[in-house]
Amino acid sequence: MKVDAPCIQLAAQGDRAAQRTLYDSLVGRVYRSVLRIVGPNDAEDVTQEVFLRLFAKLGSFRHDSEFTTWVYRLAVNEALQHLRRSRRRATVPLVEDALPVPEQPNVDLSELLEVALGQIDADLKMILELKEVEQLSYAEIAELLRIPAGTVGSRLNRARHDLREKLIALGWEGKYELQ
Repeated sequence: MKVDAPCIQLAAQGDRAAQRTLYDSLVGRVYRSVLRIVGPNDAEDVTQEVFLRLFAKLGSFRHDSEFTTWVYRLAVNEALQHLRRSRRRATVPLVEDALPVPEQPNVDLSELLEVALGQIDADLKMILELKEVEQLSYAEIAELLRIPAGTVGSRLNRARHDLREKLIALGWEGKYELQ
């Protein structure tokens, strides 16, 4: 979704109606992006943090990239910071967090995929989702994450490899090829 420059300018100056317009036009996409990184328990809180940071930094937007790319970068960075803070506070669970996967052949592939995605490194998961779910190009991902496009490719390959290994460990028989 494109947001026009006058609306961004007014929101940066503190215009509440313009800020509301930005929020309404971006909240769904920001929430979905954050949800994929931090999970359902923290997605709403992190989304609100993203918008607090967005409105605090709105005056620093330089218009040298798409506004939505800049917002997406804020969202990804905030979600990753949340994960890093959570890891520092993390305690060892008494019960294993991974869902047990029944051995019956009627296991839903989407359930296996969800469990496997939860087990791969957050940075790799993010690149995989930016490419496969958000359909961003290597160049867009590189700009968003401020890494070379070649690094995007190598991390994407690593993410796919790790995901495949996690799926196989969970009992997936590889009947369907992962793209």
